[in-house]
Order: sequence, then C-alpha cells, then structure tokens
Amino acid sequence: MGERCQKILKSYRHQEISQFDLKEATQLTNEFDLYLRIDDGSYSESIPSQLHPYAWWISDTHLKKPFKSIVINSRNCDHLFCCQKQGAKKLSAIIKKQVHWLAGAADELPNDFEFKSDRDKKWDICFIGTKGKYSLRKVILENLKINYKSFHMGRAEIEELSDYYSHGRITVNYPINNDINLRFFEAMSAGALVITHRIIDNGFEEIFRDGKHLIVVDDIFQELKEKIDYYLKNIEEREKIAKTAFEYIHSRHTYRHRLIEMFKIMGYSLEQ
Repeated sequence: MGERCQKILKSYRHQEISQFDLKEATQLTNEFDLYLRIDDGSYSESIPSQLHPYAWWISDTHLKKPFKSIVINSRNCDHLFCCQKQGAKKLSAIIKKQVHWLAGAADELPNDFEFKSDRDKKWDICFIGTKGKYSLRKVILENLKINYKSFHMGRAEIEELSDYYSHGRITVNYPINNDINLRFFEAMSAGALVITHRIIDNGFEEIFRDGKHLIVVDDIFQELKEKIDYYLKNIEEREKIAKTAFEYIHSRHTYRHRLIEMFKIMGYSLEQ
C-alpha cells in the first residue's frame, strides 16, 4: 500500500514527498507538514513521539495478534484510518479517539488497458495470494483445483496483478476474518468476476451490491460450485457484472480516490 500511495502522491507536483522506513524515521526532526504512515505490517513499532501531525492508515485490524500492537502504537496518532469498518469502530472504542473507515482500493490502470472479453481469457478461475495456514481458504482452493482444470493460483508482484486477474474469468474470494480485502478491488479493477463468501456488518453493502458488482455466496462448497458453473456457462451475464464492477472501481475506488478523501478529512487538499 505504501508504494502505491507514494506513486500517487508524487504525481502532485506541488507537494514535496520524502519516504522513510521506520528505522530511518527515528532520525527525523519535526520539519515536515505531515507524517503519513501507510500500513507496512510492522505493528510492533511506531514513529518517534515528537513527530506531528502523524496519520496512520491501517490494514490488519481484523487479525487478533496485530490488533494488540495497533492499539498500543496508535495512541500517539493525530489522524487514524482503518481499512476495515469493524476495526475502525473497535479501535476507536478502545483508545477513545476518532478513527475513520477508509477501505482498500485498486491501482490506476494504464490508459491503454482494456476490459478483456471472454475470448481473451486464459483461465476459468484465477486466484492470486496465499492459501492461508489455518483457514478454510486452503480447503476451498484445493477443492477448486480438483474440480476445475483451468485454474491458476500463485503469487504476483504489484505490477503484475492486473495482468493476471484480467486473464481470469472468475476470481474466488474467501475473507479470512470477515474482512474486505484488497483482492476485491484488484480483481474487479482488472475485469474478473468476483465470487465471494458473504461479509457481515463490515460496510460491505455500503461499497458493493450483490448481483451488480459481484456475486455473494453463503455456502463455500455446493453453492460456490453452482455459482461458478453458472457464470462460466452464462458468458454474457458474467461479463455484464464484471464490466459494471470494472467501471465502478475505477470511477470511485482507486488509491487516488482514497488519498483525496483522506487528505480532505485531515484538512488538506492534494489538488491546488
């Protein structure tokens, strides 16, 4: 997320942007107008307490172990943002500070990137990420691998994500802990139809609509297979939903949209 946001911020030429890791930050003096920390997974560390104003955009409030460290290291923040709505509410209740919900996002695509039709797809199902050690996700993915020969699973660099997802007809998503993960935005922004397990009371319905932007299932075995088979067979219907989501994400849910919103909340403007 940090690399993605830095790229966007540097596109605003009137802003002077400098990047530091947490170790380098210990050498800083209070010379900048804003210290913005983008989630890096180093929850046990914080930036020096004298650096203000300090803003932090946090991803993993839905994970138990990181959350304990997040609570400790967020108390010194002036502005807090969480990718998960439930996490924002929970953190705010504990530290007694305002915490804003700012969901994940998608990268902006090159101007020449086009939505791919069915004939340009390589795989029926494409999944980029890890199986998860103690999650039903591993069971789901292994089951899909058995049932669908045209199935791609692996890892990819940030720059490769859109290429992989754009060549998949369907991306199956199983949130580990009721989280709106980045896979939603990454897959839809590349033109894949997302079929996901239902997310409850985490702001999901405020962003996505079942049947319009993606497909939601409650049963990860029989119902999931039925939905996959149906949308693989019904190409026109699948492409309609995928195209709607593709256009929707790029019009409202990119990292640029998120940063503009974030800076507005903090009282700044990215655009002159």
